[in-house]
Amino acid sequence: MFDLIIVTAANKAQAAGYRAQLKGKKNFLVLSDPGDRRAGSLGATVNALRTIKRKKLNVSRLLICHSGGDAKRTPAYAAMGKAFVPMPDGRSILEHIVEAMAKLPPRQGVTVCCGDVIPRLDARRVKFAPRGVTGVAYLDGPNQARLHGVYVADKNDPGLYKVNDFLQKPDVKKGSYLVDTGIMHFDWQTAEKMLSLPIAGDIYEEFPKLLLSSFAPFHVSVVPSCDFFHIGSSRELLQLLSICDEKGKRFIVDSVSAPIESLGGDNIVTNVPDSYGPIRLLKGECLTSLPIGKDEWYHLKYSIGDSFKEDGLWEKHALSEKMVRVNHSRLLSLRSTIGKVVRVSCPLRIDFAGGWSDTPPICEQEGGTVLAAAVTLNGRRPVKVEIHPRRDKSLKIISKDLGRETLICSSSAINDSFDPTDWSCLVRAALHVTGFKFGSIGLDIIISADVPKGSGMGTSSILGSSVIAALLHVKRYGFAKSSEIDIDEVGEKVLRLERVMGTGGGWEDQFAGMTPGIKILTSSPGKEQKVKVEKIEVPKKVLKELSSRSILYFTGQKRMARNVLRRVLGFYEENPHGFAKILVSALKDNAIKAATALKRGDIDTFASCINAYWRDKKLLDAGSTNEKVDDMIDLVRPYSSAITLTGAGGGGFMYILASSPSAAVRIRKILEANPPGPSSKVHSFAFDDVGIKFE
Repeated sequence: MFDLIIVTAANKAQAAGYRAQLKGKKNFLVLSDPGDRRAGSLGATVNALRTIKRKKLNVSRLLICHSGGDAKRTPAYAAMGKAFVPMPDGRSILEHIVEAMAKLPPRQGVTVCCGDVIPRLDARRVKFAPRGVTGVAYLDGPNQARLHGVYVADKNDPGLYKVNDFLQKPDVKKGSYLVDTGIMHFDWQTAEKMLSLPIAGDIYEEFPKLLLSSFAPFHVSVVPSCDFFHIGSSRELLQLLSICDEKGKRFIVDSVSAPIESLGGDNIVTNVPDSYGPIRLLKGECLTSLPIGKDEWYHLKYSIGDSFKEDGLWEKHALSEKMVRVNHSRLLSLRSTIGKVVRVSCPLRIDFAGGWSDTPPICEQEGGTVLAAAVTLNGRRPVKVEIHPRRDKSLKIISKDLGRETLICSSSAINDSFDPTDWSCLVRAALHVTGFKFGSIGLDIIISADVPKGSGMGTSSILGSSVIAALLHVKRYGFAKSSEIDIDEVGEKVLRLERVMGTGGGWEDQFAGMTPGIKILTSSPGKEQKVKVEKIEVPKKVLKELSSRSILYFTGQKRMARNVLRRVLGFYEENPHGFAKILVSALKDNAIKAATALKRGDIDTFASCINAYWRDKKLLDAGSTNEKVDDMIDLVRPYSSAITLTGAGGGGFMYILASSPSAAVRIRKILEANPPGPSSKVHSFAFDDVGIKFE
């Protein structure tokens, strides 16, 4: 490791920004060029050495990272500096550079490198001469040689050659060349001699000429190959660090608290505060914001192909003056208060009529029609998902309600097996259907569903919807703020998720939970199910009465919906043109009748439709009820207008529509006095008018 890492800056303002970003990190020192005048990399090196001598610092191994550029070609990160561009693992380019340099031979002396280029080479092959200056080069062809510095050397020691000449961007046609990596090392005796040099010049141009005139021994260490991570333009930034959605649109969204409404693709959005308002960008449009002074923001909108350096745009926008005025405390405050978590919450659903008609292959042959409502439970939206970034590339799945967690450390752990009895299967299936590739980013995925298991309230599908919505958001926008959820896309992926898990299921649960209020959901026959959602505008007076008469009771009877599903689909497939077809048609007609009754405020007809629905459920599968359920129904039937079990039936929640508000009070007392099991209880609920949302 290095005793000290010096990061150079072009001026005091840039240095202040670097110091703010390095605050709390040990062994770092930021130095600006003297007099706020560009000193060049050689001048900055001499200034660093003089500072060490003046401060009498005891340093054995020193690293100097030259970061004095103004990032004109990458305005998205000009305020921060390219050295601090965040990589996919959450670390900055500078952190990666320091890690790479620490792998070089641990010889005492000074190592110099570029602060915006990550070299990828075999550090074990590098040798540093005991005295003088050693450059590091790799073998490459003329295409790369024409773009960089080239060493001309004689072999004397294997892997370590004496330098005869150093050429900048030579006009070469063929052959192999010793191409400069930008890494240079010299001993402290040479560093002492350099103190007398002027604070000016380029270490990759003037300094080699000085060395060739016998200033100090000059060698080059040669490695077989070297790759570089370097961002030279906005297009390169997009190419190297963007997220690509399933429609092929590429984005970079970093430290954005303003809501994102639409991105057309090829967009870079950085450091945009909430005060900007909704972000809408066409293809190729980019946006970055600079905090100026105490409370001002300068919002810079530009095109992905704009060259601020060559086209004079830097001067047109007076960015040199604005960069000096950037308030780095405000910038870091923005970056530290966002980008930590994506939260999604969702209500449950109650089905009033038409269930089973939404399930393949029934809906594919007949089309589906379901009347359902999104509801909160006990004053809460019970389904919640949180996603946090991790420092490493692993994926941790955490269930709050189960108190369990598992760590995914390979692609096969996501994709190889989907056992629905495994508690983590749903999240792994969601990762699979959203196309998450292991190793692209590390995540903590935290799920919770504060509802009894086997509730019949669509919990599994709704949790799947919430996980998928959160994962798609992270995949496209990172951890930026957004209100955009494509309900159709999420709903379709939940169908795929349930097929992958082998549980089956229709579209009712996810669409009923994700969309607000009471609604009728319909689809036409066909393999591709497009679900139409029509919210039912129930008169306020009627909705109030409906709420006062409604009771939601957990029976304490637990069942797995997939077992009921298999029996119902088996019955349908054995009788596709007979009784089953007639029943499905009756289910759909009944849903339309119930929706019409609610629109008119006709609660009595609505109640009769619920009773018809319960009757038809039992005809489709006798397992929809049992003796304990029937006993409970008999207890409260005299005071009820309608009764049904939610979802597939067989247990879970019972929905009761009392004959009056006072009858509802009586029913609650009866149920509380006669619980069939220890977990049986009345739960409060309310119609939810929001649906799925980011929090």
